[in-house]
Amino acid sequence: MDTDYINNVITTMKHHHDAAGKYLKELAKGYRSNEKQNTLLDAAMYQIELCCIDMRNLCEKVRPRLPKFGRRTYNHKEIFGEVTQLDNGWLDIRLNALLPHCKMIGGTQYVFDTITKLLNKYCENGGVIPCYDKAYMAIVEHCPVDCSGTFDNDNKGFRGAVNALKGRLFRDDNQFELALGLFTVIDEDTCCHIYVTPFDEAGDFHYQLTADML
Repeated sequence: MDTDYINNVITTMKHHHDAAGKYLKELAKGYRSNEKQNTLLDAAMYQIELCCIDMRNLCEKVRPRLPKFGRRTYNHKEIFGEVTQLDNGWLDIRLNALLPHCKMIGGTQYVFDTITKLLNKYCENGGVIPCYDKAYMAIVEHCPVDCSGTFDNDNKGFRGAVNALKGRLFRDDNQFELALGLFTVIDEDTCCHIYVTPFDEAGDFHYQLTADML
């Protein structure tokens, strides 16, 4: 066990945690403009998410192997999402949260890390990731109608999701190899589904989405 590594990571996480606490303490004082309140919220979330990434990496590196399984057991599926392959072969990546605002510093870094670890876990469990010559990627967010900012597609931090899948489900994210669709479904269940299909099956996906078959 690398004690120096563990101590360094713990120190870094404490710094992130303390920084988030300072932002939240300022937020709790109230009497802030909308702009200041958003800034404090984003800053606190950024620090917490960086702390979460450090914690994930620490678990991956130093968690002892259990004799029964012979490998590390860190269940990403139940914590922040899951990956499933539908009967038609499409990959469905569910995130247990909405995409962050693209202007939030570090927001896409958290999305990238989350999707990468979900895919790695999926492969470790025997899942096969298809790689399409030309892919269609559909991001479908489920949320209540009063969820702030959800309907502004240009503000969604979808680039972190695209970058996490590039090189795995499609070779590149240029316009000749990837088409992208952004959708929102009014739902009490707040989550985000990322579907990846062959480009020539995009029409089938749209039909199933509008028919509430997904």
